[in-house]
Amino acid sequence: MRVTYLVLAHHKPQQLASLLHLLLAEGDRAVVHVDANVDDAPFRRATADLGPSAVLTTARHRVRWGGFGMVAATLSALRQAVRSVPADHYVLLSGVDLPIKPIAALHRELAAGQVRMNCWPMPDERRGKPMSRLERWYVAPRHRGSRVAARLNRLLERLPRRDVAAALGPARPHAGSQWWSMPHGCAEQVLDFVDASPRFVRFFHHVRVPDEVFFQTVVKALPTDWDVRPGLTYTRWTSSDRLSPDTLTTADVAALARADAFFARKFDLDADPQVLEEVRTRLLAPG
Repeated sequence: MRVTYLVLAHHKPQQLASLLHLLLAEGDRAVVHVDANVDDAPFRRATADLGPSAVLTTARHRVRWGGFGMVAATLSALRQAVRSVPADHYVLLSGVDLPIKPIAALHRELAAGQVRMNCWPMPDERRGKPMSRLERWYVAPRHRGSRVAARLNRLLERLPRRDVAAALGPARPHAGSQWWSMPHGCAEQVLDFVDASPRFVRFFHHVRVPDEVFFQTVVKALPTDWDVRPGLTYTRWTSSDRLSPDTLTTADVAALARADAFFARKFDLDADPQVLEEVRTRLLAPG
């Protein structure tokens, strides 16, 4: 079993390097997309000692919160991985994730060949996945919290609802979490679908938070009926704005040890450097 990790990063290059050193200990590889809004030189320096095991994407995209740039970045990493760093399985992570189970255990889990992503038919109001996410036009703000963008999107809500069925064709909308993993055969089919479906892809350029809908909808539209199981990443949401998960600390390590997940997010090693050692010694050490 060989895994290629697709890692999306936009800050904290040293923390990214710490993550990669944990992930690649079993001989796996990584393809890293660095947000085009930032200089990638610090990331190259931070990961230089990993050699060819960790490469940065040749295609980079500007990522805005809630915008299509996140999907474009993910597709760039996946495409480069399938073409140049092929593996049995591809796992999508952020640069502020950490593994919370030994990598050998992850390999055993992925050997079943399943797609691992949270994936529910839309609409699902209880999980915050209403059809309005697709039916209303949305323009991603250049800066999160932009009042101008907020006013523009309120104006766009007055427009007629978008024709979701015409844009998606036979695909039926599904949604879930941004973070997923998939076997090589599924990844090839995803890229083939994207290349053959320009109208489908264009539609998602004006969907709010499309990274939680795009890949779920594509996977469910593929010719192979892939076995889709829950995702591998633990997050905790207690913030009232629901825009970002809680930052996990050393105080959470005991709870993470009981979690079914294989990864967790998000961490801040600048604020809590000890959590890395706690994860390494308490969660990743062979049992």
